[in-house]
Amino acid sequence: MKVVFCIDDDPRYLLLLKVAVRSLRALQGADVSCLCVYAGQDKNVLAALENEAVPLARYTPRLSPELLPQRARRCAGCFLKLELALVPELKDDDFALYCDVDVLFYRSITELLNIRPGYMGMAREATAPFFHEHQRLDYRFRERNYTVPMPFPIWTFSSGIALFNLQRLRRRGMIEHFLAFSIQHIEIIGNFDQSLLNYFFGRRITRLPDRWNCPPYRHDCLETAHIVHFHGPKPWDKTMFPELRINCFEAMRAVWMEYLRRDELKQVERF
Repeated sequence: MKVVFCIDDDPRYLLLLKVAVRSLRALQGADVSCLCVYAGQDKNVLAALENEAVPLARYTPRLSPELLPQRARRCAGCFLKLELALVPELKDDDFALYCDVDVLFYRSITELLNIRPGYMGMAREATAPFFHEHQRLDYRFRERNYTVPMPFPIWTFSSGIALFNLQRLRRRGMIEHFLAFSIQHIEIIGNFDQSLLNYFFGRRITRLPDRWNCPPYRHDCLETAHIVHFHGPKPWDKTMFPELRINCFEAMRAVWMEYLRRDELKQVERF
């Protein structure tokens, strides 16, 4: 199973990706199968990925940045995860493990790679439950109308780490349905790509244990985390989100920094 990352042209995401891949290879071996999905044209990004020996998939998304609300365009790369079932480089893969680039692989993920969810597996969001003012949302696809009932009550699942059943998503055009729904409701969705997945798939999402998506501000992160997700403050943040730079944040930040080269440490200082 491939471990898949998605990025855009933000240089901070590129640096996060480097650490994610280096920590993954340190744990799972240099031959671990990974892939970076990229929709941009920046020659510096392409050169950096080649230098890091990260396999690359050039992909033009259907949910293009022009279709995203202005507030969502700063993290356009995150929306690429919604279309992994359509990426040609994944056409022969039945499953894929997607990870945001702001992760640190801290313990083995072999157990996670052996899980086979019905549709997708995600851990619960560490912040708040999911609510929406609508009890149903309608969408149109191939000249027919469809209804998605809001899955109340439900806790939000975090899309920062998502185990996708690509084969199931391709079956009967489900991925096409999902993208039609996403394009038609992106303007009213609250939490970007994460909310789209929660709204559409709802109770079909398999809950993963918290250890597979553990923010460093959890009190038990050092003892239990396998994948640390810097959700909120990034490792270089010294002033933002003071309420989340608690518990294990500094310890995990130090581990993250150990994967950087000298020139990259200087780059982090500029962030």
